[in-house]
Amino acid sequence: MSSEWLRAARALLRAANGIGSGAAQDLWASLASSSAALSRGTPRRWSSAGDEVVLWVAPHPDDEAMGGAGTLMRHARLGDRVCIAVVIDGSRSRALGLDAASMSAMRAQEAGRAAARIGAELRWLDLSEGDWADRAGETALTALLTELRPTVVYAPSSIDFHPEHRRVARALASALDATASTAEVRIYATQVPLTPVLVNVVHDVSDLEDAIRDVLLAYPSQRGSVERTLRLRRYGARFYGGRSQAEGFCALPVETFLELHRRPDAAFRALRIHAWSDPLALAIGARERWAWSRRLARSDRGAR
Repeated sequence: MSSEWLRAARALLRAANGIGSGAAQDLWASLASSSAALSRGTPRRWSSAGDEVVLWVAPHPDDEAMGGAGTLMRHARLGDRVCIAVVIDGSRSRALGLDAASMSAMRAQEAGRAAARIGAELRWLDLSEGDWADRAGETALTALLTELRPTVVYAPSSIDFHPEHRRVARALASALDATASTAEVRIYATQVPLTPVLVNVVHDVSDLEDAIRDVLLAYPSQRGSVERTLRLRRYGARFYGGRSQAEGFCALPVETFLELHRRPDAAFRALRIHAWSDPLALAIGARERWAWSRRLARSDRGAR
């Protein structure tokens, strides 16, 4: 086949993908509602008494908005102290054609706007993207854990495609170990779904839909990435019984988080711009998710 035909075929596929993306989301959401039986059990519903100290560890500015803007807002509105720690400056983003210094400055401003809309305090740890030492991340996070003594830590994990997210997760594990933290760790997803295999805490955020979008809009430089995470919330509502949007987390003790992050990395797939390939994001890495699930089950039995 000639190169002209190949280009034409690819253009047609892209056009069809764009036109049908909404239909694909509806189809996958319908399938999601019937596949929640994969779950280890009925997840508990999110709640807070309003006396929590909450630390959200975001590898990049926008990971807090993508992973749990609604939950963070609810924490703040109930009276919990909410702190968002952005570890890496996001300076290597290719958006807008900016140089590294300009991009870092823009993303710091965006993170400040998002934190204000959430009702949280922002800690900008300012590690240079792609050029930071593991020890520097561990030291910064250890200092923050020592200062705040959080009762709940929302964490990235190695259930992720992004190498920087995985590095931050392991740095956090080291910091939690060094501080002998007794916080409950809740792993969140950004663009790689945890799926019902791992989600055991669910928060229906349907009533916060407009406010969540407002937080996401605080990141205009990352619009393509943050908007696709609305699909995860829609699928979550079908998986876990929310009305229109739900945020799901994997809650586990510190000791289990440490053990799971000693495992070698596995391959995962992020959501793409269009929805047609979303089932691959749930399927790729399924073996590793089930391995984590078995470890969580042992942890649950030990706690009883």
